[in-house]
Amino acid sequence: MEGMGVMTDFERFGYENYDQPKFYNETIQKPKKKKDRVWLVALVSAIIGGLLFSSVFVFFAPNIFKSTYAIYTETNQETINARKIASVEGSSEPLSIVEIAERVAPAVVGIQNKVVYNGFVTRTVNQGSGSGIIISEDGYIVTNYHVIEGASDVTVILNTGEEYKAKLVGKDSKTDIAVIKIEPDQKLTKAILGDSNSLRVGELAVAIGNPLGQQLSGTVTAGIISALDRNIKIDNKTMNLLQTDAAISPGNSGGALVNQYGEVIGINTAKIEASGAEGLGFAIPISNAKPVIEDLINYGYVKGRPLIGVTLRELNKQLAYYNDLPVSEGLYVVDVAPYSGAELAGIQRGDIIVKCNGEKVKTVNQLNAIRDKHKAGDTLELEIIRDNQTLKVMVKLTEEKPELEN
Repeated sequence: MEGMGVMTDFERFGYENYDQPKFYNETIQKPKKKKDRVWLVALVSAIIGGLLFSSVFVFFAPNIFKSTYAIYTETNQETINARKIASVEGSSEPLSIVEIAERVAPAVVGIQNKVVYNGFVTRTVNQGSGSGIIISEDGYIVTNYHVIEGASDVTVILNTGEEYKAKLVGKDSKTDIAVIKIEPDQKLTKAILGDSNSLRVGELAVAIGNPLGQQLSGTVTAGIISALDRNIKIDNKTMNLLQTDAAISPGNSGGALVNQYGEVIGINTAKIEASGAEGLGFAIPISNAKPVIEDLINYGYVKGRPLIGVTLRELNKQLAYYNDLPVSEGLYVVDVAPYSGAELAGIQRGDIIVKCNGEKVKTVNQLNAIRDKHKAGDTLELEIIRDNQTLKVMVKLTEEKPELEN
């Protein structure tokens, strides 16, 4: 430490600072005059040191106390902010299932999907029901696309029983996500969206929704996270989903899958119904859903998603034989979207896409996997077969918008 002298071995073990003897058996003499001189020097030094310390303290003390107070205040404010964040973002401590249900259930709603048929007599028919999650106090609600698909009229039922008409904000069939909006009379209880990327297999998972309709609204079931990153094919599209054994039934779709901190970590979307199969429910990971939800609220669609602009059918030997096609593997172009990159590149109905950027493509998923590594504005090289001739065309990817979605 600054200002500290070096301690001798004699001082360290409690001896006074006498002159060290030449031999251990010598008798140590104590020169009184020298000792008196040492004490006098020490006293004068102490007085001078005290005066210097007082001056320094008077000069620096205000700044020292000011800095210490600032550090304390800043640290204390960080603690206060951390507590505020914890109270807003969810519990900092694990909750019981009862506490999770009490906290999240008010943010889960019922959704009724009605279709209006216009004919000689106009009829409104209940097409189905599902669940949704309130994500803002002013009435934004996220649900599954398939819950509101084809709806002419959407009604939201709060856990209090209040009903509101909802308008569609945005939808995305590829991720099976939709956002709707109601105009409530007061602030709503919103759910806290968590982080599904940090999940581990075996963690608590609580599903909240309306299985089989409003008669069983607010049903809570509990289980665990059974698996992560399950690639499940649903309605001819492959989705990356969380797997849980918490009971999920028809009507739970669009409801919340919640972790032990009361945070939504998934949007319940499907279950496997097969003989002998139990406890196989699936949810869209909330970390994957967040950017989609934000785009749907801001733009009404997922912005920047690349589009080739073709409707395709996967070839097989039987299809090739009956249509007299030159190859039995590849992607047959059924239709071309107007003003798309495919149309501008000259791709026509009846063309067969066999390669993309030099890679063979036999399935739509293989082509989409290559496409999805790019963004709107990038260019793909497609190798096609037309009239028994092999051609290469450069397709500039356009941005997929709802009117081009098929």
